[in-house]
Amino acid sequence: MSQSNRDALQDGIALLGTALASLSAGGILPATMATVAAGGGALAIVAMLEKSWRNNRETIIEEIEDFVEDKIGLDIELDEVVDEIVVKGLEVATDIAEDGVLDKPISDVAEELAAEVAEDLEEALKDMTINALREMLSERGLDTDGKKVQLIERLLNA
Repeated sequence: MSQSNRDALQDGIALLGTALASLSAGGILPATMATVAAGGGALAIVAMLEKSWRNNRETIIEEIEDFVEDKIGLDIELDEVVDEIVVKGLEVATDIAEDGVLDKPISDVAEELAAEVAEDLEEALKDMTINALREMLSERGLDTDGKKVQLIERLLNA
């Protein structure tokens, strides 16, 4: 599906969902259609969020990377991690919008994402030089002695 077709489809879903939710809220749709209308409204929100993400992805990722670098001193690429978080978030939102029920506990989704982030962080640390790792440890007031594996472990546990 082309990008323009995808945008048109998402705009259509957003419009339809908003219309259904508005008709239900105004009492125009029968009460039995309220669930459908609420689902339509939720799908509209998901469609708008996904479109906004696609249109602003690079800027959002750059801002997150800058924030992480400011907070922990690591200049790491987070494209894949952030993409995965957004995909999981959209899956959860779509799942809830479809039938009002979350099929997978949010805690399970969060644990999966945390494991993926930890893996990516460890890989980023492995790519760094020993001197860079020691500098990071020193900045945090931590012991700088040991082999690379020990330095990485110390940073991950800090």
